[in-house]
Amino acid sequence: MEEPLPVQESLPNARPDAPPPPAMSFAARLLNVFAIPGEVFETVRANRFSVANWLLPAVLLAVVGVLTVVVMFSQPSIQKQMREQGDQQAKSLELQVKAGKVAQADAEQLLTITRWWFFNPDAQKIVKSVVAVVTGVASVFWWAFILWLGGRRFLKVQFGYLKTLEVAGLALLISVLGQIVVLALTVNPTKIFAAPSLALVAPNFEANRESYLMLGAALVFAFWQISVLSVGLARLARVPYLRAAWFVFAIWVIQEPLRLMGDALGQFRL
Repeated sequence: MEEPLPVQESLPNARPDAPPPPAMSFAARLLNVFAIPGEVFETVRANRFSVANWLLPAVLLAVVGVLTVVVMFSQPSIQKQMREQGDQQAKSLELQVKAGKVAQADAEQLLTITRWWFFNPDAQKIVKSVVAVVTGVASVFWWAFILWLGGRRFLKVQFGYLKTLEVAGLALLISVLGQIVVLALTVNPTKIFAAPSLALVAPNFEANRESYLMLGAALVFAFWQISVLSVGLARLARVPYLRAAWFVFAIWVIQEPLRLMGDALGQFRL
């Protein structure tokens, strides 16, 4: 049987016999995570597990994600861009058929799918809404696993997965705020890729250009969220912030380009 990992000693200037922080109401945790996340996570670490700490943020992420999708794909400008992309896909298929690269029967099937997707806003809303719900809920569990793994394997500190689930849920409220900003930006968009990122300052943003994809990766709210997640890991493990932050930022640097490339491929290819 694997021996449990030793619990990390507290910081040198911390008092072992210091009283636990006072309990913080759920409403206070939701609000204070934006301003004083360290105190929120210290309260989470010292008190009993609360399902609401992760469940409500997961639900909010799903709800706001669906609202964003519905509003975005209800905009005539975005519907027009989707139809233009569908026309480009159809022309590309015709050229491949003439060149003998694609059989006529296969091209007709692909063309049917193309028309169903790019010329059907309702289909786009349904599919992307389901994706938004799954992604919102899964992101809470994913980041909880990352924090748990970072504490156990890299920081050599033992704490329960349920605690990291609480921390991840509260930290992902930053994503909820970011999605609300995205929703506000999509009310009168000029581009499909409206988002609170450095891509907003790039003229003629195109998702299939690597330089602009790197700009899109620099999401303002993502940096904020990763910073708060790092605070949560540091408080759970009782280690300095920088010691926890390098791990969380490293995971984000690895996964974000993969996510962006997947989004781009899903946007432009069937």
